[in-house]
Amino acid sequence: MKLIGWALAAAGLAGLLTLVWWQGFAAPAEYLFGTATPADEAAYCLAVAERISEITRGQGDPVLEAHLDEQVALWRGHVADRSGAGRAALGRDTQSPEVNEQAHLHLAVQDCANRAVAFYGHRFAGFD
Repeated sequence: MKLIGWALAAAGLAGLLTLVWWQGFAAPAEYLFGTATPADEAAYCLAVAERISEITRGQGDPVLEAHLDEQVALWRGHVADRSGAGRAALGRDTQSPEVNEQAHLHLAVQDCANRAVAFYGHRFAGFD
């Protein structure tokens, strides 16, 4: 009886893992912030880092400022000619009355850093 229970649990787990694996192939490629291309995503991330730098005027925590400088340098290399699109999209996302710009920027800069590490394999010096 116990063996049947374990077998059913194992079969159910195998079925769930197979379903997740199969759905992963069917999922569309997604870029951060609803952008359509890697260049648009990079432009958005560049706009985020530049906007935070504008707000802090280089007077923030030195570790944060160094991280922002690294992000700006990284994303500039991936933007191509789409930097204006990133600024426009960021402006659209932060001008909504229900959006707190500071909170949006805080989360966005983290998402961009995670994307840089996970997708581009970038190593931020400040993370060491």
